Amino acid sequence: MSSSLSYIEEDFGILTDDDLYLDCVLIKPENMKDTDLRILRVWVPKYPLTKSSIINCARQEVKSYGSSGKIAHLVFDLRATGDSDGTMGDYNFQLDLHAVKEWAKERFGRINFSFLGTPYSKEGQVNLWPLRPGSVLESYYYKPRNASISPTTVLYLSTYSNFSRADDTLCTNLAQAGYHVYGLDPLRYLLHASSIRRLKPEYLWEDMQILTQMLPSEPIIISQPLASGLGIMWTSGVQKVRGLIAIGRAKAGLSPKHIFHNNNPYSFLLNRYLDDIAGRPFTLVMHKENSLGGDEDEMNALFQTSKEPHRLERVRRVTLDLLLTLLKWTEEKSTFDLL
Repeated sequence: MSSSLSYIEEDFGILTDDDLYLDCVLIKPENMKDTDLRILRVWVPKYPLTKSSIINCARQEVKSYGSSGKIAHLVFDLRATGDSDGTMGDYNFQLDLHAVKEWAKERFGRINFSFLGTPYSKEGQVNLWPLRPGSVLESYYYKPRNASISPTTVLYLSTYSNFSRADDTLCTNLAQAGYHVYGLDPLRYLLHASSIRRLKPEYLWEDMQILTQMLPSEPIIISQPLASGLGIMWTSGVQKVRGLIAIGRAKAGLSPKHIFHNNNPYSFLLNRYLDDIAGRPFTLVMHKENSLGGDEDEMNALFQTSKEPHRLERVRRVTLDLLLTLLKWTEEKSTFDLL
């Protein structure tokens, strides 16, 4: 299918080793030959969602590089979803991933290849929530275990395009500690939300206002590197957020020009918004073993601008025990506001 939007789409099927047909769409820059492509990103739907839930994400990313971009994106249906073959209850998704990888190797040869996301969560329940027109949010709900009568809600933001098995495990463990946990890959939300118009701060706040109405209680946000900027923006503009634990780089996550209306450098200047978090607990975490874990200048500038109650942690690794400690501190510091 040809398009005036600087990309083309190819519809086709990929056959798995157990002879199932996977329905696929390849989105690549217009007039770009296969031999000229350098990067292939594969958007993996989370079972039982279909490729229709993420196709806008792939389109947005390819459009952002223009017709001369050398990055293509593939979207496909997992077995037994959408237009792909298979039967309900067949969770052999590793065969699907293997088939896609072998197809990419055969068609493109040596190319920078990666999967965006994982196909299945053992504990997380997959939801797709509508927000503004054209904007949806894909979330993964982890039910609390051994919880109190009114469990605290945690909204967990992974690093952009990388809600990994480690994130899934962390969310599962937080739920086992007694929290309602809602995980999400914020890039999937942001690409959907910006498909009609680039995002301004007020659009982010409108979406978060809607999201808080769907959650069982006022949330505490945990944001991983790159997502920390979104965490700060959401917390600053929505008083129903109880507190924020922001890990790693923040400013860089608000820089993509195809997503954010940031022509004015002050629109997403995070220091401007920290006063609006004042009075609610705010934790900054510098993750030293992560290349996106933040640097001293950014962390110090944000911390010095923020107000009590706040804290700055410098750690080699972000562990479950650390997050549980920070969550407990956040709950204690925010309890007064809830009385």
